[in-house]
Amino acid sequence: MPDFLQIFCTLLSSSLIALAIPNELLAFGSPLIGLFSLFPFYISVNRCKSQSESFWLCFLHGAVTHLLSSFWLGNFAGFSVFTLGASDLGTGFFEAFFSLFYYLPILYAPVQSKLEVFSAKNQFAIPVRILWFASIYTIWEYCKSTGFLAYPWGTISMTAYKWSSVTQIADISGVYGITFLFALFSALLGEGCLLLAELSNSTEGKKIFASYKQVCAATLSLFILTIFYGFYQLSRPIQPLKTMNTILVQQNKNPNRKFEEENLLLAEKITQEKIDDIKDQGKQADLIVWSEAVLSKRFPAAETYYTFFPSENPLVKFIKKNRVPFIIGGPVIFNDEAHEYGNSALLFDKNGKYSGSYTKMHLVPFAELIPFRKIEPIRKIIKKMIGFSYGWTPGKKPVLFEIPLNYSMEDGEPYQIISLAEQGKGKNDKKTAIFSTPVCFDDSAHEVCQALFHSGSELFVNITNDSWSKTNSSEIQHFVVAHYRSIEYRTTTIRSANAGYTCVINAKGQVLADLPLFEEGALFYEVPIYERKMTIYARWGDWLPYSLILLAASYVVFMIRAKRREEKFIRKAKVTLLPHSLEWYEQWEKVIADYDTMFAVDWNKWNL
Repeated sequence: MPDFLQIFCTLLSSSLIALAIPNELLAFGSPLIGLFSLFPFYISVNRCKSQSESFWLCFLHGAVTHLLSSFWLGNFAGFSVFTLGASDLGTGFFEAFFSLFYYLPILYAPVQSKLEVFSAKNQFAIPVRILWFASIYTIWEYCKSTGFLAYPWGTISMTAYKWSSVTQIADISGVYGITFLFALFSALLGEGCLLLAELSNSTEGKKIFASYKQVCAATLSLFILTIFYGFYQLSRPIQPLKTMNTILVQQNKNPNRKFEEENLLLAEKITQEKIDDIKDQGKQADLIVWSEAVLSKRFPAAETYYTFFPSENPLVKFIKKNRVPFIIGGPVIFNDEAHEYGNSALLFDKNGKYSGSYTKMHLVPFAELIPFRKIEPIRKIIKKMIGFSYGWTPGKKPVLFEIPLNYSMEDGEPYQIISLAEQGKGKNDKKTAIFSTPVCFDDSAHEVCQALFHSGSELFVNITNDSWSKTNSSEIQHFVVAHYRSIEYRTTTIRSANAGYTCVINAKGQVLADLPLFEEGALFYEVPIYERKMTIYARWGDWLPYSLILLAASYVVFMIRAKRREEKFIRKAKVTLLPHSLEWYEQWEKVIADYDTMFAVDWNKWNL
């Protein structure tokens, strides 16, 4: 079992990560703490003497990090047993699975290599240990952030938000380049601490220290290049091609069917006040965005319902009066008999007519995407436990919306565009904006945003509802995850959140305008729309974790083959003479000489 120091280091690492991620004490987190956060964990893992030790330390690290950084999941009414309890255990065991990979170099290392490492003679082991840890941790965060169980919260990249000169590399490597850099630094620091104890037992101290210095120099070079690239991107002026006058509404009321009329009237009031305010300034909105799940009745059947509801000021009448397109969160029907409904962004034209929808494609597992919910007994249990939802059905394809500005763009064929642009005869001289509407958790899903961008989206319009979390840290954490999409695709992201963080983010990941958390209000902004550019990340996606997986697999194969060669050699080297006789010593010295010749490495050449 792990000793006290290993457990302490693991818990310290989890605590540092939670403190570095946006939290209740540090609103936007601390990159400096994040830079050092994995240093204790590196020491803990590298002191493991068995696979079981590594397993339980990784489980502890994953579970505690998740619990401390995402504690607000317990506020998800009716789902907390899944959202916090199940997700915490799942995250712990998922990271524990990666303990196998942390331990692989030890498990398959040849005996001679183990002896050289133990006696601090193997210089090559230093860069291998450092790079291996940084690579495996990056792969772990990638696997944690993708697929059915994807949850990209509690990640090292979230700690870097305030260092915008570092985050700019996301347009090349995605967030995983940042994770790799931070993990590399922590591993370098941890290795230095371990070497202080090892060098006292080594006869090759100078060579070992020289090897460590080379890794330090390489790491420093990576950071310098990253920072220079960041300064270049931040200093480079970018001019928008056009702007979209947008009103983002934050009503600060958690959607509830019982209070839908009250909430809608509040949203209308806030919106009307802002419309009147900008009208006095001689401006007019091109688009008004309300947050996720504002409407409770299912479309398209509910279109007639909202021509009369709310009774005091029907929604359709309100939209038609202001003559501005709306994006509003609400459900759509896929299959009423099978209880298949989608959590969607609904588009209404300037006459209040429902014109189409985009349905959230990446659902939160066990909260929105509930396994076996199509089975009637399971549905009854879910209804009894939760009382208001059977879960959602994921959307099937990317959808783009087009609204009129000044001139049109061509529609693409492999995807759907729902357009409100007025199409005249011949060439259209009206400007338009083509945008996508990732719903809530969608903006954290790389595969969803990549599909929307490649479909032709000029900007992301995110609608979300995190008001149930009741914590500032939850709202800011979601924003930090989402802001990377702007950098990765060099595009604008605007967020209309029920209680926050409602804001406009430019192509450098910078906030241009925002609203305070947990306050009702509306934000008007002339949203910049930039020329679409194919960044390295947009073109190649998650190439960095894929490359690290390939390199790690190649190294494991190399280690396994070396181990087998050694075992084969030892089996052939049978010494049958009387132990400690002169002939025995002569034969054994020949065996050792042959072994050294076969596995010899010229470390001097390596140092050059």
